[in-house]
Amino acid sequence: MNLTIHRGTHEIGGSCVELATENTRILIDIGLPLVDEEGQSFNLGNYLKLSKAELVERKIAKDIPGLYKKDNDNKPPDAILISHSHPDHYGLLTFVKPQIPLYLSEGCLELIKATYYFKGINPDLDTVVIIENKKSISIGDFIITPYLVDHSGFDAYAFLIEAEGKRIFYSGDFRGHGKKRSLFDRFIENPPKDIDYLIMEGTGIEGKDCYYEKEEDLRDKLVTIFKENKSLIFFACSSQNIDRISSLYSACRRSGRILVLDPYTIYLLDVLRRRAPKIPQFDFKDIRVFFTSDSNTRRLADDKTLYKYKESKIAYDEIKEKKDSLVVKPSYGIRKAFAKNGYIEGSTLIYSMWSKYFENEKPFWDEYGISPMHVHTSGHAGVTQLKEFARALNPTTIIPIHTLSPDRFPEYFGSKVRMLSDGKPTEL
Repeated sequence: MNLTIHRGTHEIGGSCVELATENTRILIDIGLPLVDEEGQSFNLGNYLKLSKAELVERKIAKDIPGLYKKDNDNKPPDAILISHSHPDHYGLLTFVKPQIPLYLSEGCLELIKATYYFKGINPDLDTVVIIENKKSISIGDFIITPYLVDHSGFDAYAFLIEAEGKRIFYSGDFRGHGKKRSLFDRFIENPPKDIDYLIMEGTGIEGKDCYYEKEEDLRDKLVTIFKENKSLIFFACSSQNIDRISSLYSACRRSGRILVLDPYTIYLLDVLRRRAPKIPQFDFKDIRVFFTSDSNTRRLADDKTLYKYKESKIAYDEIKEKKDSLVVKPSYGIRKAFAKNGYIEGSTLIYSMWSKYFENEKPFWDEYGISPMHVHTSGHAGVTQLKEFARALNPTTIIPIHTLSPDRFPEYFGSKVRMLSDGKPTEL
């Protein structure tokens, strides 16, 4: 069996792994790079019309035989496994042949469909097979067992892959301090045995061997801030970080505040209702929806979906009356509308994402003299959790992926580490 890490041996984002026997080829993840040629956040819409050759030339995609549309000279892979719904793990799906079976979780599928819906993309998703926790599936020579993991990406999975007498564990992105950290704890207590190769993410390998704040600790910190602060509060986080939005809503309830969300975020929560019935919804007590004037809201209005949320709509009169008891998630449309109506001055901003993302928003808040309070915890495992994970699995070999610093792995995992290079097949 051959292993090829097409991208990820020295990079965070754009993950793509291939495993191949004589009879069967599978890919695990097919992600976009995190940044484009200019070092800016990647905008898929700018690249949809590019050919395979152009994608490869511009280093957006890797040259994988048979994977892309119009490549009729090579046999396609037998399957693509998607670990979770972050674009750096699935973002090239729009370019792949539609007949290739896709294996992913229900929550991952719903978020991918929602993302494409708002971008006006009609993806080919007719070959989707839904995976479930610890339910094994057979694909040619491979037996694959998905493992649900704790991660900031909703409904994320790792994979145990078995073929030709070898057992390979692909960690995907994971952590052990989120709302689903019990998954991590149970995994450590009862891991799969006899692992030959652990392909493990190392996003957090550069950090110190330190404590990562738990999601409920973050929630409790928010409760304190919300109670002590007497102004309108803006809380910036990813709309797809469902755990963080759940923590935010819980903090609002515990502090007597109303949570105001934009239609895009509300729609994402709504489509996940069946998979996760306890997450915040538009019809929950103390949740309001501000109808922004932007392309996402117009798309929902055109499809008549927006009117489903009209009973939860918050108007300017209510904002004025209850301003100091609101917590608002500031989408671009909300920032623009609230600025126009004088609701930015004197407010408080809490930033709950990677601090470097704030650089793009900083000029707006600087205009009003507002500096953010950073209240965040990582979506990835730190060094302590990486060591626990590797110790539990006790693999013969550890292969770094999804990391800028594979050279740090031997510092923590010693002679077990085998560093690979992008695009070079390795016999297992």
